[in-house]
Amino acid sequence: NGDHRSQGGRGLDTRWSDRFGGHLQLRDRAGQDPAARYNRAARRMRLVVGVLALYMVVAVAASMSHVANVEDVRRFAEGNTSWHGKVQTRRGDIVDRNGVTLATDVRSDALAADPYWYKRPGAPSLSEVEIDTWRQEAARTIAKITDYKEKDLLAKLQVQRGFVYLCKNLDIEQSRALRAAIERGELRGITIEPDFQRYHPAGDLAGAALGRAGWQGNVEVSFDGLLSGQTVEVHAFKNRDRDRLYLEGAPDPSNFGGRSIELTLDKRIQAVLEQQLVATVKDTNAEHAVGVVIDVKSGEILAMAQSPSLNPDGRGDTAKSGWRNRVIQDQFEPGSTMKVLTYAIALEEGKITPNDRFATAGGLHVPGKLITDSHPKGDIAAWEAVKYSSNVAMAKIAFRVGRVRFEHYLKAFGIGRSTDVGLADEIGGSLPAASTWKPVRMANIAFGQGVAVTALQITNAFAAIARNGVMKRPRLVRAIIDPDGTRRSFPAEPGTRVVSEKTAKLVLEAMATVCEPGGTARRGRLEDYRCAGKTGTAQQYDPNGGYSKTHWIASFIGLYPMENPRLAVFVAVDTPRKRHARLPDLIIRTGGEIAAPVVREVARFALAYLGVPKSPGAPWLAADDPVAARERAVRRGPVVAANATATAGAAAAKLPTAAPSAPALVGVVLEAPDRDATVEASTAAVAVGRVAVPDLRGLAMRAAIERLEADGLDPEIHGSGVAILQQPTAGTLVRVGDRVSVTFRHLTEQAALGPAP
Repeated sequence: NGDHRSQGGRGLDTRWSDRFGGHLQLRDRAGQDPAARYNRAARRMRLVVGVLALYMVVAVAASMSHVANVEDVRRFAEGNTSWHGKVQTRRGDIVDRNGVTLATDVRSDALAADPYWYKRPGAPSLSEVEIDTWRQEAARTIAKITDYKEKDLLAKLQVQRGFVYLCKNLDIEQSRALRAAIERGELRGITIEPDFQRYHPAGDLAGAALGRAGWQGNVEVSFDGLLSGQTVEVHAFKNRDRDRLYLEGAPDPSNFGGRSIELTLDKRIQAVLEQQLVATVKDTNAEHAVGVVIDVKSGEILAMAQSPSLNPDGRGDTAKSGWRNRVIQDQFEPGSTMKVLTYAIALEEGKITPNDRFATAGGLHVPGKLITDSHPKGDIAAWEAVKYSSNVAMAKIAFRVGRVRFEHYLKAFGIGRSTDVGLADEIGGSLPAASTWKPVRMANIAFGQGVAVTALQITNAFAAIARNGVMKRPRLVRAIIDPDGTRRSFPAEPGTRVVSEKTAKLVLEAMATVCEPGGTARRGRLEDYRCAGKTGTAQQYDPNGGYSKTHWIASFIGLYPMENPRLAVFVAVDTPRKRHARLPDLIIRTGGEIAAPVVREVARFALAYLGVPKSPGAPWLAADDPVAARERAVRRGPVVAANATATAGAAAAKLPTAAPSAPALVGVVLEAPDRDATVEASTAAVAVGRVAVPDLRGLAMRAAIERLEADGLDPEIHGSGVAILQQPTAGTLVRVGDRVSVTFRHLTEQAALGPAP
């Protein structure tokens, strides 16, 4: 036992063979001699040392890598357990002076793509042909659902980055359809991301002033730094299913949203101005129209509008010429409205008095040109040059001032420079340097040619006159509202004096005659407020040289009320083509006929809406002779209701007994042949204290309101269109000042609903 044989240094251990029944034989191939054992031990030692050395090298290398790239390691570790992302908060609102929202952000969806989705772990391996097929099919599917062009979508899917927005501001139906396509597997690598969409509750109201990205001269672009929300970093943890857990809470949007802007615009006045411009452009077949309303006392812009209007929510292609705010970016020659400034400058310089006489019949010869009037009046006073809009007299007045002083005052009135209202891309107009003025150029500038202004410029210049000669920068932004609700208003600026208070009063008196008999703006006057204004009818410059015979600017600016102006209202209509009713070949394009009625209707609403006190002599101020109109109304007196119908008598019995000197009125004086007589009769009704409700059925809204106001009644309007119902009914005797409720409905709507009850 234990014996073994050695065969050439190799032996067989029989003990192991016997133990396992002869089935296992182990051979010592190295031998058992000391040299073999030493070699075996050395090999084992080298193996152990090598493994230990390799371990040390890997450990040291890993340690050095962690130390040298600690931030990468940290991000890798955090990426497995947490999520960091950046969230763009909502944009600030834009509101009017009364807090009415004009623009806001609403929740919306955006479509995003990972153009390299097929390279991500777990994605199928695709060939180049399959990748191109995926791009084309995805672009085609998205284009069918949205209004985006297929070629634009395909270009975005080919970008060399891992994330790209394909579509933004998706509506509900588009979002649902795209989600369904993603769930069906038709849009691999494409996701729907939460986003915000700019929304304008009033549609295209003040659209050009509010604007959007890519447009010019608007609030959104000019104050983007204030309105834009902040980019907030959000931290969340991830569970084993990689769901995000906001253990620390999501950031409060009220602390990180964009600032809101409170404008000086008034939504109601803005709406009335826009409605009037739209109606005028349609009625006169004009190219377009612009309008501005400025609060004289504060310099705040209550309305700035243009027609055709722009809808910031619209996705249709708009001509590039329409991507701008025409009120501050379209310049035109002011025409005869400039004559008011010429008159004011000469008065301030002491070169004329209002009663200085100027001969106009023969015109005025200047080197290279004969200046004439379209309707010569012979010898006229300086103030009459404003009333009759005399080119000849104004040129002579300007020559008395001299070109250097004349230029100085024009610049002081803001001509030739921007108003600094705060909107980007505002145009400053054009005023040549006085050193380049030849006599003919100076004469032209005196009556509104050879100089260019914007609608806001000329309105602000007239507001300075209405403000007793003090020039103020127009204001469009009233306050900034922080995300937490803190409101920071801007103080009113004191302004700078351009002309004296005495000069301003004399200019207003001359402007008032423009709205009187013989003036060019009789259609600009109101019954309750005295008007001071000036018309402008200017030929447009022809790029081929000279002035166009077909393109004109008809404008009018009115200051109401004249004795203490509160509003400056300006309207300009580009190339009106309204034809005379009896002379079809005659095109009506004067400022007095085209623009003055628009200014009048805007002022009619705005003055009453703002509660401006009526002028002395109201409500006869629309008559050519207000004093005579009042006297005629008093002479005609009320119609005695002694023989009124039983129904009328029963209605009257419910009212307090009137004094014997003021019997009840039944209706109005129907034999009045003209507007003055109608106003007088209606005024007589107001003076008595009781009046019969007129029959308003079938009348348009404006006609019905004018009828009720003429009778001294307070209209309460419901709906729009033509009058179908009224309460009290026609013929009912009521007190002057009582409210009459009138329901209006469009004819098409009425036909669909059936006859009115």
